[in-house]
Order: sequence, then structure tokens, then C-alpha cells
Amino acid sequence: MVRPGEGDTAPYARWAARLGIWWPRHRFAFAIVVGCATVADVFFGEGWNTFAPVLVWTMAFGLHYIVTQSLTMDEEQAERRTENLRLRAYDQGHIDDIGGRHDVLIDAHHHLWDLDRNYHPWLCDDPPVEGRHGDYRAIRRSYLTEDFRRDWDGLPVVGSVYVEAEWDPSDPAGETAWAASVAEETGFPTVIVAQAWLRRGDVEEVLARQAGFERVRGVREKPAVAAHPNEVVPYAPGSMSDPAWQEGYAKLETHGLSFDLQAPFWHLPEARALAERFPGITIILDHCGLPSLRTPEGLAAWRKCMRTLAEAPNTAVKISGLGEPQLPGWSVRTHRDVVLETIDIFGVDRCMFASNYPVDRLYAPYGTILRGFQAMVGRFSLAERRRMFCENAMRWYRIDPESLAEPPPPPVEEFVEKRAVDARRG
Repeated sequence: MVRPGEGDTAPYARWAARLGIWWPRHRFAFAIVVGCATVADVFFGEGWNTFAPVLVWTMAFGLHYIVTQSLTMDEEQAERRTENLRLRAYDQGHIDDIGGRHDVLIDAHHHLWDLDRNYHPWLCDDPPVEGRHGDYRAIRRSYLTEDFRRDWDGLPVVGSVYVEAEWDPSDPAGETAWAASVAEETGFPTVIVAQAWLRRGDVEEVLARQAGFERVRGVREKPAVAAHPNEVVPYAPGSMSDPAWQEGYAKLETHGLSFDLQAPFWHLPEARALAERFPGITIILDHCGLPSLRTPEGLAAWRKCMRTLAEAPNTAVKISGLGEPQLPGWSVRTHRDVVLETIDIFGVDRCMFASNYPVDRLYAPYGTILRGFQAMVGRFSLAERRRMFCENAMRWYRIDPESLAEPPPPPVEEFVEKRAVDARRG
């Protein structure tokens, strides 16, 4: 394969490379101009003979373009082209797996609920609540461990993180007790992120009760947020910059609890200030910071805010919950850039993958989402993929390997060493 700057063809290759950049941008305009000129000459000129030189030149130019493409195609371009074709095939259902299945998975963010026994206002009240995902009626039914297992569709899920599901706010510990009992009976979930209301007067008592459950690792409360970046009000009651809210937040460190943050990206500068003020408390950002504004300007603002938060070392992120009502159906190509940029910003050691099920059932089957995430990161090494799909959740949520349904695979280094030993013996 010849690359620009190599061998005796270097001057021609450099010229060809410049042409290869120009041509894809202008080929359609060129075709329209030549086509219109040809039609005009046929109908209003003296026939094809007068335009023959232009046609010959056009054909020669096309042939030259094919040659330049073959000369300037490098490994990165070929790999990117191959990846795009494979991801398109995955999105269209022609193949159901890309890059090989991973060893094991820990779903770092999911919910369960029993609507026949327990009260979740957003799922039980009438008229139905209209939330971030629009109409929730499609998921207004009980979702238990057997439903969760059925949705895996053959994926090797060996552990999970249950995240509070907006249970009756008057009884935060009741949800934890129920989730813990389900875990004892079924083996899932592995650990729990419980509910707490950090601005309430009983926050100390609630946190002490929550921390008393063996499986609890952290809490989540959705702080008060603005509906749009231009509507952010500093120190708004219940927001992350509210002194009264921060007073409750500070108590998390006393009980060794992390904080799951769900907030739109325009509040991440507040979260950065919070992380700096309380370095002993880990902030785990849910759902990639909710990148709902997928315009170039919106994504640029999201990227800036994500970098701001990622500069704090006591932060991590969950890649999950990317479905949005205004976006087309869930697909690898729709979400790939957000996923890869999140990994680039936080690094492979601070990213975890999760399903956000059953909420994201509104957008795609479980297998489509998790296998789609696997497809997006196929270019990462096996060790990096293991960290993002399993080991990071174990570290950030302090999961005991003995509590998993199956033991995690040995480190890649051990696998490589074993292969080397086997090769020497063979």
C-alpha cells in the first residue's frame, strides 16, 4: 500500500492526496455543471461534436480519481470505511454481533419495580406523568428479576447496579429494603444505589438507615435543574449550588456513600464545583450527562461541560440512557459519537456501560442496546473493553467478585502470559 510521502511516487501522491480532498467535496457540483452543459449543447449548440473534448476530459478525470483513491487510501481510512459498513449492517439487522462477545457484563444502571405492591408516583398516578421520555405508559407494568433476565437475550450479565426508581418519597428506606429482599431471593441486583432527599431535615437519619443495608453503595437524588442552558439560576433551592442541599450532600462522606448524579449537561460546571469542594465523595454521572441537544452547537456545549466535570478525579460516568424522543430509533450510528467522545473525555478507567432498563425499553430491546455498545468500542483492546463492561463497575461500586453470578475473567495480562507459556511448552 502506497501512502503520501513514500517511495518514488511521493510528489504524485501528494498531488493526488490534495485532489482526493477536493474531489469528494465538489464532485456533485461538477457533475451537475457538466450535465447541464451537455444538455444545453445537445439542444442549443451544434451537437455532440463540439462538446466531445469536455466529455473526454470528464472521463479521464473520473479515471484519475479512481487511481488517486487507490493511491491515497491508508489503513485508517480503510478501517473507518470497514467499520462504517459493519455498523450499518448491525443497525439494519443483517448481523447481531460485532467484534465478538465480551467475557462478562455488569449492568451498571437498571431498575426493578412491582407496581402491584409498591408505589412509584410517576408510574402509578393518573393521569400518566409526562417526563423526559414523553409517554411512559408502555412501561407502566411490573418489572421484576425474571423480566430482567429474559431481556438479556443471551448476554452474559453476571452482576448489576440497582438505581432508585423514584419510589414513594415519604419512605426512601422502604425501596431499599424491597430491593435487598429481591436480591436475596434471586441473586440480582448485586448492589444498590438508594434514594435520599438531601435538603430534608431527616437526611442524617435516612442516610444512616440506607448505609445500614449491606448492598447499598451510594444514593441518588435528582437535584433541581433548569429546562434550558439559558435558564440556569445559581443557588436555586434544591440545586447543587444550594447551601442547604450541600449541607445534606456533605453527610454522604460520613457514611462512605457515593452520589449518582442525573442532571443535564449545562449543570455540570456546578457538579465540578461540588466535586472540588467535597473531594472525598465520588460523583458518578448518569447517562452521559443527558446530551439531548444533538445539534453541532449543542454537542459542542455538552463536550465542554463534560470536560469540565472530568477534570475532577473523583468523578466517573455511566454510558447509558441515550434514547431521546426527538431522535430517530436507537442505533449505533445515532449514538456512537457521543459514546466515543465520552470515553475520550473521561478515559477507559472511568466509564461504565449500562442498560437503563426498563426505561430504555421505550427505544430498543436490551440486546440491541448492549450489543450496540459493544459494537461501538470494538476498536478498543480486550483489556479496555473488560474494564468498561465489568471491572470499572466493580471498582467504582465496590462490588465483591464473590457476589457475582460468575467469577470475572482473569486479567488480560495473565491470559497473555499463559499463552506465552503454552507456546514455549508446545
